This record gives sequence, structure tokens and C-alpha cells, in this order.
Amino acid sequence: MLKFIPAAKSLEKTASSSVITSSTLPIYHLARNPTLITYPTIQTPPNSTFKSTQRSWQELKESLANSISNTCFSLDHLQQLHCHAISLGLHRNLYISSLLINKYCSFGWIKSARHVFDDITFRYAANSLVWNSMMRGYLKNRRPRSVLDLYTEMVGCIRECMPDNQTFNIVITACSDLGEIELGSQVHAYARDVGLEFDLLVGTALVSMYCKVGLVETACKVFDGMDVKDVVAWNAMISGFSRVGLVHDVLNMFKVMRFVQGVFPTEETMVSVVSACGVSGSPEGGGIIHAHAVKIGFETNLFVCNSLVEMYIKCGCLSSAVKFFDMISSKTAVSWSTMIGGFVRCGLSNDALQLFHEMIATTNIQPTRPILLNVLLACADLGDWQQGKQIEDYYIKSSIHGFESDACLNTALIYMYAKCEKTQTSLKLLERIHEEGEGVIAWNAMIKACVECGQVDRASSLSLEMQRRGMRPDHITFLTLLPLFSSTSLLTKGMEAHAHVIKRGFESKRSVAHSLIDMYAKCGSIDGSIRIFNRILDKDVESWSLMIKSYAWNGCGREAADLFYQMKEIGINPNRITLLAVLTACSHAGLVEEGRELFKSMKENYGLEPDMEHYACIVDLLCRGGLLSEAYELVESTAKSARSSVGLWSSLLSACRVHGDLGIGEEVARRLFQLEPENAANFLTLANIYIDTGRRDDANEVLRLLREKGLTRNPGCSWVEQSIPSILE
Repeated sequence: MLKFIPAAKSLEKTASSSVITSSTLPIYHLARNPTLITYPTIQTPPNSTFKSTQRSWQELKESLANSISNTCFSLDHLQQLHCHAISLGLHRNLYISSLLINKYCSFGWIKSARHVFDDITFRYAANSLVWNSMMRGYLKNRRPRSVLDLYTEMVGCIRECMPDNQTFNIVITACSDLGEIELGSQVHAYARDVGLEFDLLVGTALVSMYCKVGLVETACKVFDGMDVKDVVAWNAMISGFSRVGLVHDVLNMFKVMRFVQGVFPTEETMVSVVSACGVSGSPEGGGIIHAHAVKIGFETNLFVCNSLVEMYIKCGCLSSAVKFFDMISSKTAVSWSTMIGGFVRCGLSNDALQLFHEMIATTNIQPTRPILLNVLLACADLGDWQQGKQIEDYYIKSSIHGFESDACLNTALIYMYAKCEKTQTSLKLLERIHEEGEGVIAWNAMIKACVECGQVDRASSLSLEMQRRGMRPDHITFLTLLPLFSSTSLLTKGMEAHAHVIKRGFESKRSVAHSLIDMYAKCGSIDGSIRIFNRILDKDVESWSLMIKSYAWNGCGREAADLFYQMKEIGINPNRITLLAVLTACSHAGLVEEGRELFKSMKENYGLEPDMEHYACIVDLLCRGGLLSEAYELVESTAKSARSSVGLWSSLLSACRVHGDLGIGEEVARRLFQLEPENAANFLTLANIYIDTGRRDDANEVLRLLREKGLTRNPGCSWVEQSIPSILE
């Protein structure tokens, strides 16, 4: 509590007077200790609006409020103004108190703000103004737990204070920050009871909270119920759709917001929409959004520009990303990091390092942690430990950069050296990390490097060495090791790892169970996959999809289809991966009719637009069943672009040779000659079809054309030479 001298108390009695001469009032300075007030020299605070003239009580209050809100830029000045409030008897005025709380919190002096709050709420507990100010201060200072504690105190005190829309907004935001969704739902219910569920502030906070944890349907219900929606509310909903990958919903909502409701987007809107296009891998949609961003004036916004670069990278349009990156006039560290990371992601690690050196040579930008992480990953990919060591010596060990104790960078160094087969150097670096949690992450990174290099024995021995040094493997360790045993069909080692999983109690983790199902299936032990699958208590769509895929890998098409129907019966809707797995199983098992119905149901029953993998699967199914005409019509009607349709036409051409269908084969070959004029394999396949159907002269003409074009025959097609030796001589 604030302590002040008796003279100050006597001054409170004069506060009821309608006219006060401020020059006659002593001014007290708060000491550095905010709980003590001492005698200072009487003077007017700098930039103060107080004058030595007579003013009404209301004028003095307004003048003090203006000084606190608009002209106070230091803690010392705020303390002087606080003294004025005490001198004038305004320190317990609700409005002035709320301003003091806000200002103290803006300077990070939470304790001083709490002193003001406690002094006023002791007498006026029923007013939400100061409660909201204190909660907002806690939230701004990253203390969401204190917000919830204060809210509990607010609604549970003897003189209960009724929350208003701002209270709910602050408390729901705190619940979102802490991931306290259950408590957030209770606050939601309270807001509904008092009729504030669809208030603009409350509704927007609820939408943000539910979207953050993926409860998009619940967020939509709140959003749809709001009568008034500003751009912040729209951004919250669009961001929620983007976060869970619902690209079509993102684009549709953006269209409604922009062209139906006439709400002008902000940079946050554009970043969310652009990011969604990146997740979808759709350069066409991204290009349209890019054009619209330029049209409405976001072409120079750095946040939007960086998002566009990242979007083009994710869509596989690296050349477009490079061109746009070069167009950014004032590149930030984020811009450079995004582009360097894009090169690493696309396997162009040399280009990533060249761009890094260009940044160092041509700009004053200091490497940030994300930039250095990407550079170290590039060195690991190239096996260039020497350059990685230079980065370590200059940027990470240098005290001026402050990165030496950075656990993430040390882990990246450990991974880089291990990937370059410098295991002893990695082990030495591990001694820098003392925290057990960080140590396990670093060991996992080193094991991961060995797994990626296919070093089975070294990865296994490192997992044992890790335990000898007192580090207990976590479930990530086994998620790293199990794929190594899957890819090399080392069933015995996989079973040993499974035994350790059981010993450590990780089999109940769904992600580990999924990895075990995958490992057993790829090792040919479908019974092992079934046992793990049956032990999963809370199976999700990924669990069912993986088991269906395991059946398909092992030629159990009928079992895969039956499991799919069982999944539907218990009410789990399939996703794209599920349908791809069951279509593959139908194709391998020759279940043509079932495959047709499943493909048709994708859009009609589940609202899923088939992608090229689904089209390839159904085309393969139809070709295996000899339905070449139907396959031809499907490819012709659904091929979205020349680039994406090549694989479909190639599969169909191969099927034409298997089934001896010359008519469709000739038409398909003509399409491929236009799409891939330099691919000799298409000419050779058509020649084989001619040979199989007894038209040797036509085959000879195709091969003559092949020689005239100067195309090199693929060694993988040497079977043609064996089947038509007379033509090739």
C-alpha cells in the first residue's frame, strides 16, 4: 500500500471543494521503492498540463488524466503524476486509478499497478473498470495465469463484480495463451448466460481460441452468430481455417469478406490467405492472391512479401520465389532466412550457402538463429563440415553474437557433424548441453543423422551409448529409429526396438504405435501390424488409414476394403490418405467396381477433391481391369495441366501395350509426343504396340523417326531391342 504523510491526508478533506488552487498543494515524489513516498522539492513535473491557476475539480481530473495518458513517457514522471493524484484526492477515482494501472503495467511495474488496484478494489469491488485494467496489464506482461487468478477472484468475491465484454475478451485470450480450453469453454458458457456470446470483442476472442486448438466447427458457430464482424473477426476465422489446412474454406471466406461484405483486408488477412495457398501447394491459387495483393497495395508490405516467397517455395515454384525475392527492395533477416531455407528445402544447399555469403557481403544484416540453422542444415546436406565449423567458430562461439549457449544451434551443430560422419565431434559438443531435456533432443538429432545416412549399426549403438551416459530415450528417439528398420527390412532389430518401447511405456503413444504398424508392414509382418493396431484404444483416422495402407502393401486388398467399411460404420470419416490407401488396395486386388464407387464417393459423400495421386490410382485400377476407354475418358476430362497429366497418359500407354489396344494406344502416344517430345520411351512403347499387333512397318517408321530426332534410348527400355532386333539393325 502507498504510505503518505499526515499532511496529505488532510488535503483529502479539501477535495470536495469546487475550486482548488493547485499551486498551494505540495507535490510528492514517489521513491524508487513504489511503496514509499518521501518529501521532495516542490516543483511542477515536466510536460505537465497543471498550471498555477484556479481550476474546477472536473478540469483538474481531466488534466491529470490527459497527463497520465498522453504526456507521460517515463516512470519518474508517472510517479510524480501519481503523487498529484494523491494530493488532489483523485488516487481512488476509478478512472484515474485505471489509467495509473495501465501506465504502470506499460512500464512493467506490475507490483505498483497491483498496489493501486488493491487500494481501489478494497472499496469499489463492484466496478469492472479497474479489474479489466489490471487483467489487461497482466496479459500485456505475459502473465496469463495471473489473469485467470484475478478473474476467479473477481467473480468469486463477496461483492461479486459482473464481467463485461472487455473482461470476457481478456480472460478468453488468456485461456487461449495457456491452452486452457476447458476453462475457456466455461467462460464461454458464462458469456452466453449473460448475453455476450456474440458480442464483437467476446466473439472474436472465442473464434481465436477455438481456432488455435483446431475446433474450427465450434469457432464457425460463434462466428456465424455474430451480427457485427470487423476485420479482426474475419482474420481470426480465416487464420483458423488456414491453420488446419482448409484451403478452400480460406479462399471462399476471403471472397465473401472482400467482395460480399466489402471488408478491406489487412496484412494479417493476406498473410493467412497466402500461407493457406502454400499449404495447398497450389501455385495457381497463390498467383491469383498475389495479383490481388498487388492490386490493393500490399506489394511493398514486408510481411506479405515474405509470405509470398514462402508460398512459392512450398508450391515448388522456386524460380518464382527467387524472382520475387530479388524484387523486394528492403529485405529483412526474415526475407533472407525464408529464401535460404527455401533452397535447403528444395535440396539446393549450394545455392543456400551462396545466398548466405551474398547476404554477409552486401548487407549489414547479422545472421539470426533461423538463418544459421538453415546454413548448418545446408552444410549437413552437402557433407561440408569444414564450412560448418567456420560458421561455428565465427558466429556461434563469438561472444558478440550471443549464440554460444543456444541449445537449438548446438543441436544443429551436433546433427551437422554427425551427418558428416564426425561422430566424435558431435559427442564432444553434447557435453555443452547440461539440461536433460535438451540433451535428449541433441542425442535424437545425432541418431537422426545416422538414420538418414543409412547407418543402422551406428544409430543403434548411439541409442545404447545415450543410455550409458544417463540419458533416457523418449518417444521421439524410437520414432527416429523405427523407420530405419522399416526401410531395410531389419525385422529382428525392429522387434528389439519394440521391446524397448514396451519397457519404456511408449506403446500407448499413438504416434509410436503408428510407427510400429508401419515398420511391421514394411517388413512383411502384417500380423505384427494387426496386433499393434488392435491395441490402440483411441484410434483416429490416421490409425485406420495406416492399417488400410499396410494391408494394401502386403497384397491384402479384400481385408483393406473390409477395414475401410468397418471404419465408416463406427462413424470415422476418411480423409484423402485413407481413400488413396483403399483405392490402391482395390487396384492391387482387382476390385474394380468397389474402386469406382469409392472414387466417386470422394466428392459426393466426403467433399474431397481428388488430387493427381487419386487419379493415378483409379487410372491404374481401370487399366488393370482392361477398361481402357473409360480410363482414356477420365484422363482426358480430369488432367488439370500438361505437366500433371504426363504420368497418367504414360500409365495408359503402357496399359495399351499390355492389352494390345492399338486404337487408344496411338491416340495416347500422339498426346505424349506433344507433351514430351524428347522422351524416347514413348516412341519405343508405341513401336512395341505395333510389333505386338503385327504392324512391323509402322514400328519401323516410329523407330526411324526416333533416330532422326537424335533421341537416346533409355537403357531401361532395352527389352524393345530384344523384341525387334531386325528393325534396329
